Amino acid sequence: MKKTFLTLFLGLGSLVALAGPPDEGMFPMSELKRLNLQAKGMQLTPEQLFSTEGVSLVQALVRVGGCTGSFVSPEGLIITNHHCAFGAVAAASSVENDYISKGFLAKTRELEIPAAGLTVRITTSYEDVSAEVLAAVKDVKEPAARLAGIRQAMRSIEAKAKKAQPNLTHEVSEMFTGRSYVLFHYQTIQDIRMVYVPPRNIGEFGGESDNWVWPRHNGDFAFVRAYVAPDGSGAAYSKDNVPFKPANHLKVNPNGVQEEDFVFIMGYPGRTFRHYPAAYMEYQRDYLLPYTSQTFDWLIDYMKNLGKADQAKEIALASRGKGLANVTKNYKGKMQGMRRIGLVEQKRAEEKAMMNWVMANDERQKRFGKVLPTLDSLYGEMKADATQNLWLNYLLRNSAAMRIGVLMADARLALEMAPADKKDSVQTEILKRLRTGMERAYGDYDASLDRDFMAKMLLQAHGWPADKQLASVNKIVGKKAADAQIDRFMNQLFSKTKLFDQKALLAEFDKNPAKFLKQKGDFWMLSTELQQLQSLLGLRDQKINGALSQWLPEFLEMKLAMQPGDFVPDANSTLRLTFGNVRGYQPEDGVYQAPFTTVKGLVTKGEKSGDYEINEELVAAYEAGDLSKYIKPSLKDVPVGLLYNMDTTGGNSGSPVMNAKGELIGVNFDRAYTATINDFAWNEAYSRSIGVDIRFVLFVIDKVAKADFLLKEMKVQ
Repeated sequence: MKKTFLTLFLGLGSLVALAGPPDEGMFPMSELKRLNLQAKGMQLTPEQLFSTEGVSLVQALVRVGGCTGSFVSPEGLIITNHHCAFGAVAAASSVENDYISKGFLAKTRELEIPAAGLTVRITTSYEDVSAEVLAAVKDVKEPAARLAGIRQAMRSIEAKAKKAQPNLTHEVSEMFTGRSYVLFHYQTIQDIRMVYVPPRNIGEFGGESDNWVWPRHNGDFAFVRAYVAPDGSGAAYSKDNVPFKPANHLKVNPNGVQEEDFVFIMGYPGRTFRHYPAAYMEYQRDYLLPYTSQTFDWLIDYMKNLGKADQAKEIALASRGKGLANVTKNYKGKMQGMRRIGLVEQKRAEEKAMMNWVMANDERQKRFGKVLPTLDSLYGEMKADATQNLWLNYLLRNSAAMRIGVLMADARLALEMAPADKKDSVQTEILKRLRTGMERAYGDYDASLDRDFMAKMLLQAHGWPADKQLASVNKIVGKKAADAQIDRFMNQLFSKTKLFDQKALLAEFDKNPAKFLKQKGDFWMLSTELQQLQSLLGLRDQKINGALSQWLPEFLEMKLAMQPGDFVPDANSTLRLTFGNVRGYQPEDGVYQAPFTTVKGLVTKGEKSGDYEINEELVAAYEAGDLSKYIKPSLKDVPVGLLYNMDTTGGNSGSPVMNAKGELIGVNFDRAYTATINDFAWNEAYSRSIGVDIRFVLFVIDKVAKADFLLKEMKVQ
């Protein structure tokens, strides 16, 4: 299927006109009138999809944490993904109330419980503020200062909008690096409560074995409800709050869709990087993707082993482990996809042709001659720091003890630099920030994981090239980098400090903060050196990113000058629309995969335990029959998953899959393994996204959960 492309979205318009009706792309709302969706099968007008004047479909869409969801009743009921609600489920779970494994159902509103960590945003309007942002750095040439100026201008615009409309959340989003900025206005709802989350062996059937895989048989859906204060404001949880009344909600179509039907998604996709140069792709392929994947694999295996021996730890670490597993498999898919299509080589060939085109004309040479060499040089600097940057990032992210050590080193330095006449007031503020940081450092903390991960990372740093090595690490690890020496250091750290006991550590700090900061020893020497490394790398990053904010727009201008019209907009977590068809595909030679899976396939796949643990209540309901309302006639079975050729990425999880009338027929939750490369490149031949069919959702609600009150609320009975 031949694809045409949308010009890159900058601000609220495009650099050039559309080349033709596009199929690829995550389109901003400003582009809807250009897309001619009716010619593709859409039965709604652009105004019915998005309008700031009256009621439109977009008012039924919400951003749920880092995912998407949609209202499906006038009483604030939201459907999203099981995995999007998983963190809240884990937070509410205990050994006594294991909602992770058994699921959660509130049969009355009074029994709905807070979904900790979840908030909801509804896009109300947007405006182009590019001119205002860029005017603030018009005469700033130094890269780091320019980047800081842009960020300050964005925050200033947000603060001004907050003053004018204090009841809304305001966020300036960078639509293209250094070039285009849009101010989005959101209604934010803080009180979100769990209504129905299916058991893990339904919501996550297939586990990590099937993650990023088709065919798929999991019911990755969950229901939550939005509550507001009686006056309609988005207040925090209170027993006096009432269900939110959305301006619009989606109609659930219990008949689903057929193969080749037109479908579309509106949601909040995360970042894509399709318009970045070859050098950026090399950085991803050679550094970020493999290092992250290897590090996360170690953490996942360690947490699994902890959980086998202790159910409480399994529950406490469940959300963290699930998130890591999702990322590492995605990154492996990206690496495979890059190799499979030769992405870096493709980019290099494109850039060679581009450079030949530039050098063939004096005017073009003067305008664009330095663009690619400069970008190569900047990403070269990024690669030179990659080993240390990634190591430090993941060490501080996954070791509470080490994070606290660096926070303390920061505090010490800040106190040393404080003006003598303001020492007391500055010290009070610094110590307050330090204590807050120490409280937050632990999270889903486990002492043995912290200890062993720190040891692993110290051994890793000991193996760096001589010019990158850290004196404190070499002293701790020793010349031979023996495990015994590392063990001695870690055992001593465990026994002589309170770093691995949050309660005791905070008590020691509160007793005498000044004395607490004066601790000495190898760990504190390490903390100081890591703080210095963090500062050094941070300054370099600011310089590189500042320069990139100037040169990446030039790269785009050069591409547009050579190939006008051949662009689609990169996603950036703002509201977008994508469209396509329910369609199977051929991921490998000789293998065709159909666009629907069935409950029969789920049951056949099921096992007594593990990733494919079968839900016996589901099996019993299926075998009992009386499924006529949920059967897809051509399959003679209840459909579970559906496959479509829409352009999605992270953040589209939970997005409603809608038919031509804007009716809900599924919930998006994943991509096929071959489509993990979507963040960098998209092609109809290998890019497929996955959703749970609405008929399976309704079947589970009705026959397994026995929650017919939800069906009545959604008016599907």
